[in-house]
Amino acid sequence: MGTAANTASSQKKFEFVGGDLCLDFTNTMGGKRGVAPREYLNSYADFVSWCRQAGLLDSSKAQALARLAARRVQDSAAALRRAIALRETIYRIFGALASDEPPQASDLDQLNAHLSSSLGRLRLVRSRKGFTWSWAEQDESLDQPLGPIARSAADLLTSPHLLERVRQCEGDTCGWLFVDSTKNHSRRWCVMSDCGNVAKVRRFRLKQRRARSRK
Repeated sequence: MGTAANTASSQKKFEFVGGDLCLDFTNTMGGKRGVAPREYLNSYADFVSWCRQAGLLDSSKAQALARLAARRVQDSAAALRRAIALRETIYRIFGALASDEPPQASDLDQLNAHLSSSLGRLRLVRSRKGFTWSWAEQDESLDQPLGPIARSAADLLTSPHLLERVRQCEGDTCGWLFVDSTKNHSRRWCVMSDCGNVAKVRRFRLKQRRARSRK
């Protein structure tokens, strides 16, 4: 799966099929890692656009980050590299777990490093429904969206009932991750209308070829 539409960076439309913020973030690369990957975060503007669509940033905060990035071009390029590094760390962790393998200790160390540098910004705030977590403002930090993403990964790792449902798409040219929320835990594809249909067509054609070969 993976078709981030439109060519203009700020106009890309991202797919959100992972069922969890951190998994949706890993799915900002299309194709299969190591085979034919397709990068969708080609600029810091793309990253801001994804954060906006994911609900991490409201429009005013997204615009503020975009203006900051425009003033600090080299810094924004470095921030994008850090975001992608975190994305790949999270992908390797959950990709391993989806394959019933333990994640690498080095990847857990990297995630912990992000957590230790960002969790100090968490604040308890009162809302209409009681109390909730909120992130302290960091107007001059291009890395500010990384804290909630790292926290999302930590929350998923410490939620056994969800963690056991993390799956990797079975599409031959896909590696997207998702939480299987089906009642019988039978979801195999990131999107049935995409990777699922490709597999269905492939099976049908294979069946036809076998039928012809028997004649």
